[in-house]
Amino acid sequence: MRAFEFVSPETETTDEVVVAASEATPATVDEVESGRPGFAGIIGRHRSMQAVFDIVRRVAGTNATVLVTGESGTGKELVAQAIHERSRRRLQRLVPVHCGAIPEDLLESEMFGHERGAFTGAICSRVGRFRLADGGTIFLDEIGDMSPKLQVKLLRVLENGMFEPVGGITTQCVDVRIVAATNRNLEEAVADRRFREDLYYRLRVVPVEMPPLRERREDIPLLVEWFLGHLHSAKGLPRFEITDDALGILTAYHWPGNVRELKNLLEQLVVLGDTERVIRAEHLPPQLRGGGRLSATGGWTTPPWDFDQQGIDFYREMASIEDRIIARALHISRGNKKEAARLLNLNRTTLLEKLKRKREVANVLTTQPDWAALNPLVVPPSVETSEDLRLPS
Repeated sequence: MRAFEFVSPETETTDEVVVAASEATPATVDEVESGRPGFAGIIGRHRSMQAVFDIVRRVAGTNATVLVTGESGTGKELVAQAIHERSRRRLQRLVPVHCGAIPEDLLESEMFGHERGAFTGAICSRVGRFRLADGGTIFLDEIGDMSPKLQVKLLRVLENGMFEPVGGITTQCVDVRIVAATNRNLEEAVADRRFREDLYYRLRVVPVEMPPLRERREDIPLLVEWFLGHLHSAKGLPRFEITDDALGILTAYHWPGNVRELKNLLEQLVVLGDTERVIRAEHLPPQLRGGGRLSATGGWTTPPWDFDQQGIDFYREMASIEDRIIARALHISRGNKKEAARLLNLNRTTLLEKLKRKREVANVLTTQPDWAALNPLVVPPSVETSEDLRLPS
């Protein structure tokens, strides 16, 4: 997005880091007060976003560890970038580590480095991300995916800044500010003993919760305007306008993929658009224009039923609505039935009983076609390794 670029671990000189930071920082701390629709490259005027901006301002000048939570696509990385660029560490590196994207057997080496011969293929020593971030900030994305073994090692770094590379015996010390992020419920993971309680509280010194886009709909027109301008100025694509009808549909949609989904859709519409350079309602995907999509308030964005002379099957339609609501809760909770039951305000046993009777809901989690029917723009989470995704027999 507009505000910042991550500094790659391959960037080797401080001068390169300074140039990258200066070229990527267009905003000022007073951006909100000046009337612009956002802060530090994060677009939003909703009160929930103002609360986020206030925390960023307050915490940036400290060395406190920050835990950013929120659904996928809400902009957690931007919070880390904003904190770093407004801190005393801004002339040093901001190094990202995507814990969920790196295989577990490689993540330790990626984070802490390794010595030559530490494992098969380690033909030379390698510096890890923590060493690269020395003096700066490290962003640990999807921290909830970290293994118990690495949690112990990370806890030690948080406590005293010390670690040993894989295969090494010499202790290394670093001065690093940690910003972590997750879309998981870490409190539940702590209760289930999947995440260390002591590490959780060390990470959660300053919590920041990013709201889902459906809870700040008033920001959608701002985001649309900004993304269309950004696609033109930064990517060289034609400058598109959008009709009021199309904007109304975008504002009413519930955006399970949040800001990322909106951004990707707008880019798709611009790339595939015609010479008129106007986004109209008929250009939007069917799942936005109709088909009975549930809104955040529980209503329908457009009526999905055709009341012809034969009418409808009321009980079948009601069962379909229940299926969609349950599937949506399972989507948000990444298949965790306990969390889904909490979102639905149901007893977990009640939810399990419904899933037994409605086993077709399982297809939403285990087959791509059904998942795509809910939202074809969102990639489903992996279901192969999550025991909690299996329905009771």
